[in-house]
Amino acid sequence: MGFWAQLTEQIKQMWAGFTAVQKTTLVAVSSIAIIFTFYFVWLAQQPNYEPLFTDLDPKTASAYTTKLKEMDVPVKLADEGQTIMVPSEKKYQLRIDLAGQVDAPGSVVGYEIFNTTKFGETDTDKRMKFLMALQGELTRTIEVIDEVDSARVLIALPQTSLFIKDQQEPTASVMLKLKPYANLKPEQIKAIMSLVSHSVERLKPQNVSVMDGNGNDLSEDLAETAFSPNTAKFSANQVALKQQFESDLARSVQSMLEKTRGPGKAVVRANVELDFDQVERHSEIYGDAVLTSEHSKEETSSGTSSEGANPADSNMGGPSYGSTGAGTSEKSSVERTRNYEVSKTVETKIVAPGKVTKVSMSVLIDGELSPQDQEKIVDAVSKAAGIDTARGDQVSIVGMPFNNAEQERMRQEMAKAEADKQRNEYIKIGLVALAVLGSLGLLFFLLRKFQPGLRQAGISPMRAELATAGEGQMNIEIPPLSPEITDKQRMKIQVDKLATTNPEEVAKVIKTWLVEE
Repeated sequence: MGFWAQLTEQIKQMWAGFTAVQKTTLVAVSSIAIIFTFYFVWLAQQPNYEPLFTDLDPKTASAYTTKLKEMDVPVKLADEGQTIMVPSEKKYQLRIDLAGQVDAPGSVVGYEIFNTTKFGETDTDKRMKFLMALQGELTRTIEVIDEVDSARVLIALPQTSLFIKDQQEPTASVMLKLKPYANLKPEQIKAIMSLVSHSVERLKPQNVSVMDGNGNDLSEDLAETAFSPNTAKFSANQVALKQQFESDLARSVQSMLEKTRGPGKAVVRANVELDFDQVERHSEIYGDAVLTSEHSKEETSSGTSSEGANPADSNMGGPSYGSTGAGTSEKSSVERTRNYEVSKTVETKIVAPGKVTKVSMSVLIDGELSPQDQEKIVDAVSKAAGIDTARGDQVSIVGMPFNNAEQERMRQEMAKAEADKQRNEYIKIGLVALAVLGSLGLLFFLLRKFQPGLRQAGISPMRAELATAGEGQMNIEIPPLSPEITDKQRMKIQVDKLATTNPEEVAKVIKTWLVEE
C-alpha cells in the first residue's frame, strides 16, 4: 500500500472516530480559517491608498478627480470629499504631474501671470494683472504661517487724483482660515498687517483689516494701538514685571518662614510700587576760577605852561579877573588785563525705569505669636525683603489659626482617588488572570473532547504496522500500554495482532462463532 493511500486510510479512520460535535467544530474552524486566508490574500493584493491632497473645496476636488480619471488612476475620496486618496506608489509622481496640468479653481496666482502677455493690453489690464499678482504673492506668504490653513488677500487701490485733498488712501482686507484649534497671537496679527501695508504703496497698517473664517475681526483691537507708540505693550510688560517681582519676593520670604514654622504654616503677600518713568538728567558743575594770563600797561606824561593875561578881559569890557601863571603838569595811567579759566563738568544721566519706590509686606502665621517672636519675624522679613522705613515701606505680621478643613478634605479625596486607582489596577490584574484561566479551561475542554478521537486515530498506525509485518512473525512484542487505555481497547489490539500474525486460526474461530449462533 502506497504512502498516500495509507495516509488517506488513516484520515478516514480518524474522521470515523470523531463524534458529531467534534466533526462540526472541526468543519467550522477549518471553514473560518479558509475564509480568513482568502480574505488576507485578497487584502494583500489590494493597493495601499494614501492622501494625495487634503482639505480641498468641492470645486478643487472635482477638478483633480476629473483629471485623475482621465489618467486612469484609481481614486478614493475621504473626509466627505475633502481628501483625495491614490495608490501610495503613485502619490509623489501624481503631485508633480497635476501641479503642471491642473489649474484648480481658486488656485493662487502670483507674479507668474506676467509670463504670458496678450496683444492689445491696456493700462487698466496691466494694472489689474499687477493687483492680482500682488494679492497672490501676499496670500502665499501668509499661508506659510503654521496656524493658517488658507488665506485670501483683497487690495483696494483708489484712482490717482489731481488734487491732494481728494486723494483717497488704499485699503486691504485679509481673510484667514485657521487650522483646527489654532489661534493667532496679537504679534502675528500685527506682523500680517505690517506685511500687507509695506507691500502696497501708501497703505497704512491701520487700513488693513484681518478676519478669520468665523467672521471675527482680529485687527479691531490692534488698529489703533498696535502701530502707535508702544503704550499698550509697555503697560502689559510693566504689569507682568510688577507681578513677577512681587511673586519672587513673596516666595523668597515664605520659603524662609516655612523652614522654621513648617510647610503651609505661613502665607506671604507683597505689594511693590515701581517707577517706570525714564528720566534723563543734565547737570553742569563749575569749579574755582584759575588765573591763566595777565597783561599790564603803565603810561606817565609831564609838561609846563606859560604865564599870560586872561583872554576874556581883553575882549570884553568890565572888570578884570586876573591872569594865569606858568606851571608844570604830570599824568600817569595803568591798564591791567587778567584772564581767568573756570572749570566746568557736564553730566548726563539717564535713570532706567523700574525703580522700586515702596514695598509693603503682609505675613500671616498659623497660630498665636508672642511679642518676642513677632519682633524677630519682623526683623527677619525686613532684612530679607529690603524694607526701608525711610522710604515708607511697611511690614505687617499677624498670627492666627489657619482653617485647614479644605486641605484635609482635599487630602482625603486624594487618598480616596489613590485607593480607587490601586483597586482598579487590582481589578485589571484579576480580569487578566480570569481571562488566562478561562483560556486554559477552554483549551483543556477541547482536549478532553478531542482525546477519544485521537486515541482511536492512534490505533490505525499500529494496525497498519502489524499488517505489514511478514507472515510467520508470530512473536511480535506489543508496545507498553498506558494506564489510560481501557480493557476494550487492549482486547482490540490483541485481536488485531492475532488477525495479522495468524489469520487462518482467527477465521476458524469466527466460523465456529457463526455456527454456534
